[in-house]
Amino acid sequence: MEQEYPIEKQIEDLRKQIRHHDYLYYCLDNPEISDFEYDKLFKQLQKLEKDNPLFITPDSPTQRVSGSVVSSSFKQVKHSTPMLSLDNSYSIEDVLAWNDRVKKNLNNTNDCVEFIVEPKIDGLSASLTYINSSFVSGATRGDGEYGEDITENLRTIKNIPLKLLNNESLLCEIRGEVYINKKDFQQLNDSLLDNGVTKFANPRNAAAGSLRQKNPKITAERKLSFFVHSFGQVQGIELNKHSDFLNFCSKIGFPIQKDIKVCKNIKEVTDFLMYLQENRDNLPYEIDGAVVKVNDYKQQKIIGFTNKSPKWAIAYKFPARQATTKLLSIELQVGRTGVITPKATLSPVQLSGVTISNATLHNFDEIERLNVNIGDDVVIERAGEVIPKIIKVATKNSEGYFLPPLYCPSCKSHIVKEEDDVYYNCVNPSCPAQFRRSLIHFISRDAMNIDGFGEVVVDQLLKLNKLHTFADIYKLTFDDLMLLDLFKEKKANNLIQAIIDSKKQPLSKLIFALGIRHIGDKSAQILANVFQNIDKLISATKEELLSINEIGPILVQSILDFFANEQTLKMIEELKSLGVNTMEPEKDTSFSPLSNKTFVLTGELSTLTRKDAENIISSLGGKYSSSVSKKTDYVVVGENPGSKYQKAVKLGVKILNEKEFKELINAK
Repeated sequence: MEQEYPIEKQIEDLRKQIRHHDYLYYCLDNPEISDFEYDKLFKQLQKLEKDNPLFITPDSPTQRVSGSVVSSSFKQVKHSTPMLSLDNSYSIEDVLAWNDRVKKNLNNTNDCVEFIVEPKIDGLSASLTYINSSFVSGATRGDGEYGEDITENLRTIKNIPLKLLNNESLLCEIRGEVYINKKDFQQLNDSLLDNGVTKFANPRNAAAGSLRQKNPKITAERKLSFFVHSFGQVQGIELNKHSDFLNFCSKIGFPIQKDIKVCKNIKEVTDFLMYLQENRDNLPYEIDGAVVKVNDYKQQKIIGFTNKSPKWAIAYKFPARQATTKLLSIELQVGRTGVITPKATLSPVQLSGVTISNATLHNFDEIERLNVNIGDDVVIERAGEVIPKIIKVATKNSEGYFLPPLYCPSCKSHIVKEEDDVYYNCVNPSCPAQFRRSLIHFISRDAMNIDGFGEVVVDQLLKLNKLHTFADIYKLTFDDLMLLDLFKEKKANNLIQAIIDSKKQPLSKLIFALGIRHIGDKSAQILANVFQNIDKLISATKEELLSINEIGPILVQSILDFFANEQTLKMIEELKSLGVNTMEPEKDTSFSPLSNKTFVLTGELSTLTRKDAENIISSLGGKYSSSVSKKTDYVVVGENPGSKYQKAVKLGVKILNEKEFKELINAK
């Protein structure tokens, strides 16, 4: 009689098969079965687990993207041992000098020093903790001592094993680099642009941004990868060399870089560094250098550490790649906040396998420093291996340097430059080049809060030429809205009502909505409390503004520049004529226990958002600050408080937990 095959055993056998094929595919690049056959195994496992949920385990291949609630923050975790940074070197001479220090630290003995060289991937460091061979937690490097818990996001990376390829009771913390391949990076950026989202500047930013997503499902959509480079602790096995550790990692299911070399002497090290430097473009991922380590762990222990770095390792950074070309023109771009940025158009030139025809000039102070103008031959460099920038003039073919403009290139308004600031700004809120982003800010929840007036509606109304200033929002008709896609009678009437309701917003919301440079919601509330109506704010002198404690010189100049613009004043008068409130209601806070008290918030509150808490404090006559001082009256502490808590304890400031804070705000 045939023996029954237990379901639990079927599930575990399928998991072992899938882990084996994952290892062959992701680590050895040598698959044994087709994608179709692999998918068949995976679907079979999914069905068995669905039918038998009691047998689902966190380390199952089906559990890479968990069904957990999306995180609102990343909790801090302490590393088993500090994740130290490496000292950098920028020349072969630096590496040779480091080798001399290594020998000196070994007491000038004749011991043979063996080195190991690994390409330095341009990604984000992470640590992975395994208990009994199962992946249990993962974290970013953070400050080296504490990192952020990104366990659920790390679980989504296909070449990180959820279960190690052994059955030992092993505790280990494996460290490595999370990165994205060049090909996958390009596909990701193309996808972001297709969906109207700003692309990533370089693969490192893409890896970091993807790994710190609050929703693991988004991380799972990004094709991140992982390579081992070190460990925090490994218990249950004896290792003598770093090369032994890498071999051990490969056997238990971790991906290891192929371009790693064990070198018998420093000459082999420098030769291999030059090889990597010359062949870096042939790798499928970006590297910005290489790491050289003493291979033997006993020698590493003798050589030791500084406070920040191991003395037995050094990072060799590749020199930036440069090319010479002609500066054909300088285009002036207006950003969403009105900052005017010069952009260089170049005669196309090949650099690092890419054709470069544009470069950043940063700002006009940089143009003056470079003494660069149209027609000059310039040297360009790829900053961070991605963004081209002009670093110097090779041949001067013009007179002087390119001068900053007097007028905005988009709306022709006078531009301003704040004292001690390098940027020139257009402060006209109706400037076409920045108007779309200004509109989206104006209608947002924290500003005029016009429900149902999203980005899609903004874009359609702009296309129909219905919006030119903020005031035009309040001129929209039912018929205008019925021209928009997916708008029916009810939806149009709801938006019209939301626009009417927004007219009642207090002056503080209007000030914030106007998008005055440097003025956030807190500063807007302070200005509204002091001046009570828009006309008094517009006519305020520099001295009056400077007399407000919380408003500094930079904010004062920004306010003065904003209200000096004729088009701004015309638009505000139009808002008033259309019934938009420009007054701040007086608050009777004479009996409030929060009146004139200063609060600082730290940590995560469980029943209130940070914004809600700040609004409550403000509405009851209190003030909220971002820093703790002797003048602070209360520090409200939530979960995982930061350094503000320690400072409050040190200064003897009154500390409230969330329950005590809510009791205070509800006190009569």
